[in-house]
Amino acid sequence: MEQSELLRRMWGRVDLCRRLAITTTDPHTANALIQMANEGEADIRRLMTDGDISASLIPPTPGARRVRQASR
Repeated sequence: MEQSELLRRMWGRVDLCRRLAITTTDPHTANALIQMANEGEADIRRLMTDGDISASLIPPTPGARRVRQASR
């Protein structure tokens, strides 16, 4: 798999976690999904910073954004 395809899939999974966190009614599930998205985003940025993946390959998806943790 090419780096661009891998990065596109990673960003897609981050975005999916964020969208699912918004739509779920369970606050614990929402928090877990937000944490997964934040960790995935941090992994992508770490790979870009370390030079393992070019930062210019794929920008974040338009829907990618930090979602506030659901109240417990």
